[in-house]
Amino acid sequence: MTSAISLSVIVPVCDAADTLDRALSAILASELNREDYELIVVDDSSSDTSPIVAARYADTVIRLTGRQAGPAYARNRGAELARGAVVAFVDADVMVRPGTLGGMLQLIETHAGLDAIAASHDRSPAAENFASLYWNLLVHYGEQRDVAGGSFTSGCVAVRRSALFSTGLYDEWRFATACLESVELGKRLERAGHGVLLCRDLQVTRLKRWSLLSVCREVWTRSALLTRSLGYHRTRELAPTEVVFTLSRAAAPAFALVSMVILCSAFLSEPGWPIAIAIAVAGSIIANSSLYLFFARARGLPFVMAAAPVHIFMQCVGGIALCIGRLMRDTVGDRLPDAATQAYAEVGLETWPPVPRPQ
Repeated sequence: MTSAISLSVIVPVCDAADTLDRALSAILASELNREDYELIVVDDSSSDTSPIVAARYADTVIRLTGRQAGPAYARNRGAELARGAVVAFVDADVMVRPGTLGGMLQLIETHAGLDAIAASHDRSPAAENFASLYWNLLVHYGEQRDVAGGSFTSGCVAVRRSALFSTGLYDEWRFATACLESVELGKRLERAGHGVLLCRDLQVTRLKRWSLLSVCREVWTRSALLTRSLGYHRTRELAPTEVVFTLSRAAAPAFALVSMVILCSAFLSEPGWPIAIAIAVAGSIIANSSLYLFFARARGLPFVMAAAPVHIFMQCVGGIALCIGRLMRDTVGDRLPDAATQAYAEVGLETWPPVPRPQ
């Protein structure tokens, strides 16, 4: 492999041997010439066979030891060794299409004002269970509906190396788990004047198998962290495709309608309760009608009937988490950086590690 390459592909992995093989195979099946890119896998202290799987495919395997530090930390360690002018980050549970990486690289190279690009999720995840179908369609719906702005939200993104390092890499101390770290990086890139784009035509497939519990946990974590650390309104302007906003847009009018119906029901006689409940249910359906129509076209009416109560419940979970996150922001504040980060900031070195700036 020559020293001059166009692209460095970095895959962070932690105990994901069951999906890593397919993810790396898909990268090597890309339409790019193999001599034009390098493949770096960063193993975040896995306890399974992930490092062995990575060694079959990668040019370089970085093994981190000790405690698991999170994907943001792992991506940064890979970026420090990357030689490509453009750095792509692909999650270990993401399967790229043959033209995804090449298309991202071509867009960045041919558009001078574009410094970062994210691929979108396709409509069909690898796992066909109900929870995986629901979550993937929910994410896909938001990405296809909101195309304005430069959302940087998927598990497959590419960024110019110069822009990445000048902006400060991933925020590894605030995002110790896989949640919103790419959204936060996209916000910093845009504030620094770099062009950021979510491309609907370049798509990837999620390999992860979701359960209703893991979806609920994801909605809670993302919603609370978004309002506490990123700010709801500012993030919605820059990353409208984030799944939290897909949930919360219809949740507010639906909650207002339900509350009004419940209040009015207090003045009705007991036989009026069924009517009030029917009105509340109808109001929730109307508020989410565009999403349910999308579900129906994708998976049929039986799927919509099963997904509707789950979706309303997830909206409730997300709404409560948004309030908790805002309360934490107003009372406790955002998470403080560790001592090393604060020491860098005190001597004026604010590029790395990244130090949060006022919203």
